[in-house]
Amino acid sequence: MTTSSEIHVNSTPGPVALTVRDLETMTAFYRRLLGLDELARDGNAVVLGTPEGTALLGLLEHPDAPEPAPDATGLYHLAFLLPTRQDLARWFTHAFPLGLRIGQSDHYTHEAFYLHDPEGNGIEVYQDWPQEQWPFDRAARRMTPGAAQREDIRLRELLNTPDTDQVWDGAPAGTRMGHVHLKMADADATRDFMAGGLGLNVTAQSPDLVFAAAGDYHHHVGNNSWRSRGGPVPTPGSRGLHHWTLEVPDAAELTRTVQRLETAGYDVQDAPGGVQSLDPSGNRVIITAGPARVEDVLAALRN
Repeated sequence: MTTSSEIHVNSTPGPVALTVRDLETMTAFYRRLLGLDELARDGNAVVLGTPEGTALLGLLEHPDAPEPAPDATGLYHLAFLLPTRQDLARWFTHAFPLGLRIGQSDHYTHEAFYLHDPEGNGIEVYQDWPQEQWPFDRAARRMTPGAAQREDIRLRELLNTPDTDQVWDGAPAGTRMGHVHLKMADADATRDFMAGGLGLNVTAQSPDLVFAAAGDYHHHVGNNSWRSRGGPVPTPGSRGLHHWTLEVPDAAELTRTVQRLETAGYDVQDAPGGVQSLDPSGNRVIITAGPARVEDVLAALRN
C-alpha cells in the first residue's frame, strides 16, 4: 500500500550505464558472464540486454577516463535479478569455472553472488526468496531490525534445486535490473532525496545505510557511506557510474515524480526518454515513463 506522496508501486530500476576505458573488453565480459545480447552500438557506445530486447546495461568508452578518488561517491554495485532459483543455479554452474573471484550471501530476502568486472565495477547476480519469507515488518513497511544479518548460501542445496538439468545458455527471459547500490556522502541528505524527492519507501536506514524501494520490495536502491562518507563527487567523465534509470509506469506518474522532486527543491532537467536529476551525492538518475528504450539509452550515454 502506498500514499499519494509515494511513487507508484510498479516503478522499478532500469538500465545502468557505465563509463569505461575499454569498450570491447567490457562488452565481451558482460556477454560472457551473463549471456547478454548486444542490442545497439553507436561508435564508442553499446547497449546490452536480454534476448527479448530489454535494455540492462549501457557502456560508454573513454580510454582516458579519470579514476575516481577512493572515497568518492558513485556505483557500489549493479544487481541483475534472475527469474528463478533454478536460473541462479545454472548461472553459478556457468560462472564458477570462469576463474572469477565470487563472493556470496543469503540475505533472507534474496540469495546473491558478488564479483567485479574488469574495471572494478561491482556486480551482484541474485534471485529473490518468496516475499512472505522476508524479514519485513508489514505494518511499518520496513525491514525488521535483524534483517542485516546474513548467512552463507547453501551451495549444495542450490545446485541440487529441482529442474536445473538445463545448461546456462544466456540471460533467461525476464532477467532485469533488480536494484542498484550507490555510494553516498551523507545518509540524511540521501534519505531526503529518495523519500521526499523520488517518493520511494525507505525500507532500512542507519547512519551509513539507506535502502529504498517502490512499495514493499526489500530495496530497489541501496546507498552506503562505508568508504564514502563526506567524500567527493567524481570528476565528470570518470570511470564508473554514468547514470542509473528509474522506470515509472506511465507519463502521468512521471509528471507526479517531477512535481515531487521540484517541490522538494531538486533540479530536474530533460533527458532522452524522460527527465534526469542528481542526488545529493552527485549520482545521476534518469526517470522514464515505461521501460527505457534502447535508442534512448544510447542517447543518454551522449548526454
